Amino acid sequence: MNENFTIHDKLATLSLFGLGVFVDARGVYCFISQEKVINESDFYQALNEVMPIWIWGLILLMFGTCLILSSLFFGKRSVNNASNYFMLVGGVGSAIIHFLMASASIYNAINWITPAQFIAITAWLGFVGFLGGLGIYGRR
Repeated sequence: MNENFTIHDKLATLSLFGLGVFVDARGVYCFISQEKVINESDFYQALNEVMPIWIWGLILLMFGTCLILSSLFFGKRSVNNASNYFMLVGGVGSAIIHFLMASASIYNAINWITPAQFIAITAWLGFVGFLGGLGIYGRR
């Protein structure tokens, strides 16, 4: 970090880190507790038919780790472009998977709060990916 690291930079770094941990936690759960996850809903069973649920978890782990890495590189000017690439990959990839979960949860959720949370997190992750792409495009 440099001495010009403002409160906005600190909040952005913390948000990226927290978002990455959030995505990683879901990935770890799918990766470690495969049988439990598959039996939770019809949606997870359908996902497991497309591709084993542990692979979905591994993909989420990769995208969440990208978000965490983007937070670690965020304040370093010499490698700030790395932060943008990690934001782009982690944000867009996580947003796509969370959008799929939001779509499926509309019909499989117990109440409306689950799809609402998935939609909110999808928008946030998509915006992070957009900002990463904007940062890459702006540096060219």
